[in-house]
Amino acid sequence: MEQDEKARSNRLLWISTAIFSLEAILIIGYNWLFDEYLGNASLTISRYVGLNAWSIFTFCALNISICVMLVCYLITNAGIRSFIWRFLMYGFVLTFMALSIAPHLPEDCASSDIHRFFAGAMFAIMSLIGIVTVAITRSRGILVFGTLFIVYGIFFIFCDLLRIDFFMQNILWFETAYLFSFFGLLLSSNRLKAA
Repeated sequence: MEQDEKARSNRLLWISTAIFSLEAILIIGYNWLFDEYLGNASLTISRYVGLNAWSIFTFCALNISICVMLVCYLITNAGIRSFIWRFLMYGFVLTFMALSIAPHLPEDCASSDIHRFFAGAMFAIMSLIGIVTVAITRSRGILVFGTLFIVYGIFFIFCDLLRIDFFMQNILWFETAYLFSFFGLLLSSNRLKAA
């Protein structure tokens, strides 16, 4: 029974990661190929999303489906029972949904402000999830990966807050690495015994 739950929660995580990957590739690829942004790494994924109405709706719909899968993952995950970890994961889901509903539009407006607030909260929560994962793990591999994730998260948040030039000119790559390493942390931590 526990193995079935693990397999189901692993599938949910892999599907969520795949959907996020495909939407990012589709939206950024479209803008690079058809909207004269080829190779521009100074825009975040969200900034690329906000450039077109179709990408705003696609991003919102697919991210809501990812949020549903992550909630199902939390309900069925047999590995991590830590209240704090689960509380932070629900916080991640809520902030991810909020930033998906409020797009980051090219002009300054309420929607962009709301998006930036929830994006900042989501990135901070991701680092906290990494810290809790490292604190509860007994796996050396997850400990190493989690520690690297925490260090990268601190670097990411620090550079973003200070608007460091080399970081801002390449934020697309830094943000993508942070998001995918978070999904990697979730996938690896799903192997944890009840903690």
